[in-house]
Parts: sequence; C-alpha cells; structure tokens
Amino acid sequence: MKVIVLSSLDTSCRDAGLKHLLGHHPQAVVLSYDFVEGNRLVRTVSGNASAEYGEAVLEHPCIGCAVKYEIFPAIQRLAPRHADATMLLGLPATWHSGSVLETLAEKLELAGISVGSNVLSLDPVELEDQMWDRHTLWESGFSSMQQDQRTPGEYFFTELMQADTLIPVEGMQTQLLEAPDSPRRDGGKDFIAGLELAQHLAPHAALCRHGSELGSFSYEAVQWRTRAGHVPMARHLAPSGRAPLHLHAERPLHPQRFREALSELAASCTCLRGRLWVASALSERVAIGGAGPRIWMENTGSWSTEIAASELMLYGSEHEAGQIAKIFENCQVTEDELQDLLTTAPAPGNNPDLQGGE
Repeated sequence: MKVIVLSSLDTSCRDAGLKHLLGHHPQAVVLSYDFVEGNRLVRTVSGNASAEYGEAVLEHPCIGCAVKYEIFPAIQRLAPRHADATMLLGLPATWHSGSVLETLAEKLELAGISVGSNVLSLDPVELEDQMWDRHTLWESGFSSMQQDQRTPGEYFFTELMQADTLIPVEGMQTQLLEAPDSPRRDGGKDFIAGLELAQHLAPHAALCRHGSELGSFSYEAVQWRTRAGHVPMARHLAPSGRAPLHLHAERPLHPQRFREALSELAASCTCLRGRLWVASALSERVAIGGAGPRIWMENTGSWSTEIAASELMLYGSEHEAGQIAKIFENCQVTEDELQDLLTTAPAPGNNPDLQGGE
C-alpha cells in the first residue's frame, strides 16, 4: 500500500486537494486530521472505508506524539490489505509535511507501506499576499496554537521545497463570492499569475491539474532541497516573461556594504533563497532566506566540499536585472579590504553581520 501525504495552509485548500486526489484514486481510503484548541487531534475517515469521526487529546502539541499515538496507529488500522491500495492522508492546516514524515516514514517502511507523493494544496490567487503577511499563523487564523510564531510566508518557504506535487485549487472566498468569469477562478488571469509564482518557488514540483500526474516522493531529494542555503534551479521562462533574478559573486562580500544593500536587494521580493560568502567569516557558509517582510540568516558551518561563493535567487522582484546585479557586484570586497578584514574578523558564531530580521 502507498500513502499520499497532503499538506495545506488552511482546511479549505486541504479538503479541495483531497477531493482532487480522489479523482485520481477513487478507491482510496481518506484519513484527514484537524488540530484544534485543547490539543485535540480530530480524525475524519471517508472514501473507501466506513465513515468515522473521532478525536485524540494530546498531552502537548507535539507532532512526534501525534504521529506515534494517533496517526500511525490509525493508518495501520485502516490500511487495506491489498498491495496496490492507496490511502490519502490530509494533515492539519499549517503542519509541515516534513516534520510528520520525519517520524512517520520509518514506521511506514517497517510496516511495508510506502510514501507515494508529498502534495501541497494551495490557492495560487492568495499566494503572494500570504507570502507578504506580517501576522503569525495564529494571528491570521490559520493555526490554533497561539505560540506558533511562523508567518504564512515562512510556512510556504519550507513547504514548497518539501512538496513534490502542487495542486492549485480555488480558495473558499473565490468559491463563495466570485462570479464564474472572475479572474480569481481556475484559468483566470489572477489564478494563472499566482500559479506562475508557485512554479517559480517550487520548480522541481509536478503540477497536478486537469488529470496530470502526481510527482514521486524521494526522501533524499527532499533532504537536498530543504538544506539551508539550497538554491533551486530556475525553471524555464514563464509565459509572462518574468523569471527569478539569479545573482552570483565569486569574491567575498563586504559585511557592512552587503548589510546596507540587503534592504534594496530584498525590496519587492516575495521570496529569496541563497548562500553567502562573507569576508568577516571566510571559512563559514552562511544561508540566507526570506519570505515577504522577514529575512533570516544562518551560519551552517564550513564550506566542506562546496566552492565558496555567494549565490542568491530573488523571486517576484520588480527590480531591473542589470541594476540589481550591479548593486550585488558592488558588495564584493576589494583586495585591500579583504586583507584588512582578515586581521579584524570577529570570532565565528559571534558575528553581528550575520543576523537577520524584518
């Protein structure tokens, strides 16, 4: 048997994604979860299984405990006994599929169950606004956990790299309020523009719509894509002619000039990913990421087998490519500056130039 795991920012997209997957696998067992106040994990079973509704109360909101004590036992109990069967697992809104699979994948393998695909269901019309949302997931109403400090953009930053398949769906607002010929409807101008952004942000992912096939789950590929500082390969030029801006610098970056230029580089960028070679920490590989208004940096240790260089991908930028490339080029050090910095560099792990923020 195989399990197809589906994640989403909200329950409306999750349910629409499960409905789409049932079109591919009409005989599948559907197991979906919602996490609500009081640490309650609510279970709903449908599809090719007896309808079921129940809940488990967790001692604390821990994904590992949820998998160990509720999700995996439910999969074992509901799993059909023939090898070519399929189960659709809909995760609670805002849960990262990677966090679930980190605990679940090994248990499934020991039980003879494989992970077929890791799917993200999203409303492309809302994607850009959600990437720019400054509120936390709880403040925006997506999560029941007040202590969850992630923004919707940070959720998508990770989940778009986790997923091997994207299912674009019409959001609840569009379904209830928009006219059939609205640009927000599937196939409309706004829908297609959002879909283009999603494909830029997840160039590896299969796009599953109108009967097209799902992608295939690979644990090794996920590990590579989600590594801090990973720079995805840009997909082919979109119909609109827009493409992510790719910046590369072979010389180290001057820490102060880069810090001053960062706000201009990131301005209007929906998302940024990359790695930096900073002159004040020459032996250290620094990962940089950004989702809407939030930017962060992480010292990932030595360069190991990688060639030290700085590389950035800017998504959704409204800058002219030549202008932004010149700004980045000017961040590189001169030979004299490099010699000066080598004698005054702060100790690794105590470098104020490698801190992010909003």
